[in-house]
Amino acid sequence: MKRLLAAMLLAALALPADADADDARRRLQQRAEGGEPAAMFLLAHMLADGEGGPPDAAAARAWLARAAELEYPEALQELALSEPDPQRADMLMRAAAHALAHRAHRH
Repeated sequence: MKRLLAAMLLAALALPADADADDARRRLQQRAEGGEPAAMFLLAHMLADGEGGPPDAAAARAWLARAAELEYPEALQELALSEPDPQRADMLMRAAAHALAHRAHRH
């Protein structure tokens, strides 16, 4: 499932699905630094998994948080699922649902 999500996001970002992991990570880093939340989300996963370079849990969490700050629903949901505080987890899930509803209305 994770590979399917990655392939879908790479396609949505117009990055070649057959790019090697190092190249994909470099390109995603550039896009993430440019403010694209989808790139931030995928880069966070590559950093966490050590794809295209050494794993970096702190950087992965930081990129996930930045995507969530930009109301990227998948990032908000992922943060909610790993949040130990039930009230904060609920707030993050509600924010994810709200952001997803707004995404649906834009398309």
